[in-house]
Amino acid sequence: MASIKPFKALRAIKEKAALVAAPSDSGNRLFALEEMKKNECSYLHVVKPYLHFDDIEKIPEKHYTFGKNYLDKLIENGTLIRENEKSIYIYRSIKGSKAYTGIIAIASIDDYNNNIILKHENTRSEKQAELLEHIKYIKNIGSPVLVTYPDNQKIDELIHDITLQKPEYNFISDDQVKHNLWPISNEEDIEHIENEFAQIDKLYIADGHHRSAGAAAYSSYCRAAETETNLDADFNYMPVCLIPFSKLKIYEYHRLIKDSGINTHDFIHQLNQYFEVHACGDLPFQPLEKGEFGVYIKGHAYQLSLKNIYKPSSILDCLDVSVVEQYILNKLLNVIDSKTDPRLMFLDGSKGIGTLQHIVDKGDADIAITLFPTSIDEVIEVAENNLIMPPKSTWIEPKIRTGMIIYEMSK
Repeated sequence: MASIKPFKALRAIKEKAALVAAPSDSGNRLFALEEMKKNECSYLHVVKPYLHFDDIEKIPEKHYTFGKNYLDKLIENGTLIRENEKSIYIYRSIKGSKAYTGIIAIASIDDYNNNIILKHENTRSEKQAELLEHIKYIKNIGSPVLVTYPDNQKIDELIHDITLQKPEYNFISDDQVKHNLWPISNEEDIEHIENEFAQIDKLYIADGHHRSAGAAAYSSYCRAAETETNLDADFNYMPVCLIPFSKLKIYEYHRLIKDSGINTHDFIHQLNQYFEVHACGDLPFQPLEKGEFGVYIKGHAYQLSLKNIYKPSSILDCLDVSVVEQYILNKLLNVIDSKTDPRLMFLDGSKGIGTLQHIVDKGDADIAITLFPTSIDEVIEVAENNLIMPPKSTWIEPKIRTGMIIYEMSK
């Protein structure tokens, strides 16, 4: 049975919540640098402290110590405050006319290790190791893991009643997303939420596989140093945002390959071994149904469908991302390990295929492979069969801003 608990969060005073909370997917270095230059309160100073330096590689003892000191400064000057009592939080983000509403709490690392909280994606090894080092130095997790669960009417009703009240946070971020937060410290409401989740057999990680893996690795690291096990220790939990199946949005995750040695004619000829290939103009092809794929290379687009040669043996083999993994990445491009191959990049479908085209046309990648989104039913079936998708198989929204709700670890 699933177990969630309230916790004493570290969070921004409401007047500065919009300044502190930062995009969780700010992978663009220039964007992050610009944000940090103009906003001294941004939590990016804590999660990306290496951007303050010119070092080519990340140096944990130097960069993460700087990040920890920056965090301490935000606490000392009153930008961040610690809750006086344990709370569970209702969080809502509104993007256009789409609202995402969930519960932020802490979940057990043992539930994660024992497959009560199920995974569906591989993590990239270097990213997981980096997050472990970050937690060791910073002693907190600033971005809750997005977790999903079967729709539950009683939980929905409680959330609805709470969101009728005035929120503690009410701000619009630079990307035009509205954010609201309602702390719940009432013991009766907390107990109600805990009891409802205790009746749910399984939870499913939707987004944040690296964060959950990093938190689990940190828990193992701390447990190894303990003389006796303390299951209530804060390192045995991780922050999660729980949103039901029907309230999530899943986008496709496209693949990009940087390999200047690829010959276009030879590559298209090789694709014909496994796919029906049709030229379709000079704009990337956007798959509109399962089993459709696109390739964009040197200003030319192709629509692909797999020939009748594939005999799937499991739900994992039926996934479009697995078809691309096996027949294009492995067989044609010799990408043996998608977790580590430096030639492979990813772009989520929310960015649009125009962005994909721009990346290839300006030479930052040589091939773009476009896909149709993985469905929530596929995600659930893969997780329940203890299978793992290739890395970056799904882009799931909402994306919760980092630093809005911070879970501290005292060890």
